[in-house]
Amino acid sequence: MAFVCEQARKLLHHAIASDRLPHALLFAGPPEAGTHRLALDLAATLNGARADSLETLMHPMCRVLRPGSKSRRILIEEVRAVEPFLALRAEEGETKLVIILEADRMGEEAANAFLKTLEEPPPQTLIILITALPDHLLRTILSRCVRIDLRDPSGEIRLCEAQQRFLPALQAALPLIGSDVAALALRADLQKLLTERRDLITKRLTSELKAEAKSIAEGTDVHDWEARQKDATTALIETEYLSERSRILELLSLCLGQAVMLASHAPDVKPLVPEIAALASALPVQDLLRRMRAVDELRTDLNFNINEALALDARLLDIIGKSPI
Repeated sequence: MAFVCEQARKLLHHAIASDRLPHALLFAGPPEAGTHRLALDLAATLNGARADSLETLMHPMCRVLRPGSKSRRILIEEVRAVEPFLALRAEEGETKLVIILEADRMGEEAANAFLKTLEEPPPQTLIILITALPDHLLRTILSRCVRIDLRDPSGEIRLCEAQQRFLPALQAALPLIGSDVAALALRADLQKLLTERRDLITKRLTSELKAEAKSIAEGTDVHDWEARQKDATTALIETEYLSERSRILELLSLCLGQAVMLASHAPDVKPLVPEIAALASALPVQDLLRRMRAVDELRTDLNFNINEALALDARLLDIIGKSPI
């Protein structure tokens, strides 16, 4: 469940009042949803530290980490730099607060070093991770944080770049639902987009790795650093690709879900595109629900590592093609 910032703030203040605040929190969502405001509120509540932004937050009991290397990653050296701070003894009524911005940008070494801190947190410590891409974090880190998903209180739907690229193909397919030809056309558009996104992610992360390897080699004479990081970069490429693929499929679910709500005469539904309203008028609710279940089945298939191309072939016929007799 996603909260608006004020709802999350009240929950956290209740946890503080009842002495139940966990030692590690994950604020998941874009800055406009209030992730930074929520962290600033906790800094003020716990330590009296007040600032207009996390960039200007200055207090003896607060530390803010952010990507700073040439590749915009959080490096192990930066994680280790806060260890002496965490070892300090806080004054009565104060909390050692570490806020990590864009936590998904932690390199593998930094993430593993940080994991040790999460496993054995010092007393009077609160660690806040902030990211719009929580799926990019190690599962072992996710499992040790209490996650709070935040949503934009305006209710405005914000599409990521991959979703924006997919939307025109989806708009072309929605009026043709019930046609196997339309399903095959959408499958071709989707596969082309996925290939392009994987290539872009690979190019960007590989370039970042080379830039960071050059910087580290110049500073430490570790000339084989890049080679040792290739496996980690390959894993990061796959993680980011799977996250983008998931968000593309979320857009498909969103469009069908809005059509279901409109067909059910739910109030205050603002369709993302006009084709959704037309679809709600053209198909019965049960048919739309069946197609939504097919999207869930596609995502399940992909999560179980069923061949991507085969899964798309089969499930998109169920989602877009003819209804079963």
